[in-house]
Amino acid sequence: MNGKMYSKTVVIAVIAVLLLIGTVNVLIDPLFQYHKPLFGLEPVITSERYQDAGIAKNFEFDNAVIGNSLSENFVLSELDDALGGKTVKLTASGSHALDWTYILKLLSRRAPQTKTVLCNLDPYIFAASHTELKHYLPDYLYDRFLLNDVNYLFNFTILGDFTLDTLKKNKNGNIPDYDRFEVWDDDVEYGRDVVLKNYKRAEISEDPRDTSDYTENIADNIALLIPYFEKMPDTDFVFFFSPFSMLFWDSQIRSGSVQMQKAGYLKACEMLSEYDNVRLYLWTDDQMFGIMGDLDHYVDEAHYGPEVCSLIASRIKAEQGLLTQENYKEGVDKFFDFIYSFDYDSLFE
Repeated sequence: MNGKMYSKTVVIAVIAVLLLIGTVNVLIDPLFQYHKPLFGLEPVITSERYQDAGIAKNFEFDNAVIGNSLSENFVLSELDDALGGKTVKLTASGSHALDWTYILKLLSRRAPQTKTVLCNLDPYIFAASHTELKHYLPDYLYDRFLLNDVNYLFNFTILGDFTLDTLKKNKNGNIPDYDRFEVWDDDVEYGRDVVLKNYKRAEISEDPRDTSDYTENIADNIALLIPYFEKMPDTDFVFFFSPFSMLFWDSQIRSGSVQMQKAGYLKACEMLSEYDNVRLYLWTDDQMFGIMGDLDHYVDEAHYGPEVCSLIASRIKAEQGLLTQENYKEGVDKFFDFIYSFDYDSLFE
């Protein structure tokens, strides 16, 4: 075989292999970009950022959970009961408002509109950039531009990590339980000793932090979401303030950041309470304060387990802790009165 014929054979072979990969990826479609599973296969859902887009495009559901790791520990069947209807999880660890716009854009194109979108709010989100993503997002999966689908269809990594994995898990009957998708309590250690071991208590600062830049950043982040409140008037957007542990608030007290955080909570409430299809929850009762002060519920100063998410779901169902334009200032005042008055030294005894 001469060189010219050899080169032609190689090109044909490469094209044939790529077409085969593309065909298999389309038919199995492990990221659900074109359809739900065919051939009686069960969906194998293992990766938030890669599969959320396809779930939003092609699955049937009434409610969606977005948000970061503080929303990952919800059990979906409990949210089905709390929100009414079938719920899917479209969370992503470390995500913030800019990430959520990718999902919300997809949800805004669904007909009929999603009944409820549930999402957490927390100081990490407030401090995040509104212009740059913190973590990689395969944005070619989140648009409708067909030409960049080559990144999906002819991708050896997709073939190995998702397509073949889907086939293998279906063959072995090893389908992940989607009801507990991204619930991470089995992979971590909880408890006071674990949390305190990883916490370094800072010296007390005498200089309170300036609030203006912080509240401006919060406004910029929430402004990213506002167009979707308007585009999706029939969707009920439900936000809740994540119940961080009192160890987090110890760090805020000692760094002089509590007044800044209170200004942030007020700014978020002010902006979100303007919309009739937005509900906002903050809990200021003894039970929730007790949980925040009990480090056994946490893996670090912020992250709590599924039992706290179960409580949050039940409270949302009962509309307990609902803030409105009329009462949000009172609610935030009561929350931060507790933050200021708490005996933080008791956490270390």
